[in-house]
Amino acid sequence: MISKEKVRKKAVETRDSIDEESRQQKSEEIAKKILEADWFKEADIVLSYHAFRSEVEVDTLNRAVLTQGKKLYLPKTYVKEKQIRFFEITDLSKLKRGYQKIWEPTGEEPEFSFETVKEEQKKVLMIMPGTAYDARGYRMGYGGGYYDRYLNAHEAEWKMIDFMTVFAAFSEQKMILIPGERCDVKPDVIVTEKEIMQRK
Repeated sequence: MISKEKVRKKAVETRDSIDEESRQQKSEEIAKKILEADWFKEADIVLSYHAFRSEVEVDTLNRAVLTQGKKLYLPKTYVKEKQIRFFEITDLSKLKRGYQKIWEPTGEEPEFSFETVKEEQKKVLMIMPGTAYDARGYRMGYGGGYYDRYLNAHEAEWKMIDFMTVFAAFSEQKMILIPGERCDVKPDVIVTEKEIMQRK
């Protein structure tokens, strides 16, 4: 079977080859699909991200989250601990450069808490970036395993609440087959500019 590294390299090269104008247009179409989905409208809290390199841009989406009065949390990467933690953002202009120079929270903001969400019975939506996906619904990140590690570490907690994961990707990121592992967590939904794929 082809290695994850080769699939990831090909996927990133393909994504990088999308010209800037097309990437922006496709990103807006993906954001529109997410914003129009019932599961987004019903969400009280959105765990999103800030685009890195040629990832799907979600600035429009993040602004909409704040405008609609939902709570927005973005990830901060802790390299030594090999983990991400989510902090509340109320002003997107207050982000700082962090790991890989990605715009992220300072870490001083209120942190996302599964316990609080459970107590308040809130609906949570996680929107994830990545490098590739396949027809079976597998998602591939950058090899660090940050999202899979986060979801696996908190599995007992997110399974106790109304929690949904969404992978925002360009249709070009679809690969024939992604080598899946037991630790890989399939997103509930994959949204591209062309379609919405529900988890099988």
